[in-house]
Amino acid sequence: MRKNWFVYISGPITAKHGYSVEENVAAAVKVYIACLRAGLAVFCPHLSGAFPSAHSDVPYETWMAYDFAVIDRCTHMLMLDRWETSAGAVRERDYAMARGIPVFESLDALVGSGA
Repeated sequence: MRKNWFVYISGPITAKHGYSVEENVAAAVKVYIACLRAGLAVFCPHLSGAFPSAHSDVPYETWMAYDFAVIDRCTHMLMLDRWETSAGAVRERDYAMARGIPVFESLDALVGSGA
């Protein structure tokens, strides 16, 4: 486990563009498990969104503030496929980049970077 790395996974959660919340969460969890297998400590916000009815009364901006607080503690960000379709993922990426956090679009690129 790379103890000096903490990776934030960013990508779509909300049901849009023909994908359900469940499909988006399942895609993120696959990457989450792959990161763990690669020896990376990783945060997957999709696990918070796995049960939309459990958090439906939490305002969107509260979730974004929470995500930004976690990103502040991360060393890297990994973008999921279709991240560009998610307003939240775009904001997370911009936030990370503004803070100098390296952003990667594939697990191979992240692991290969040695960053």
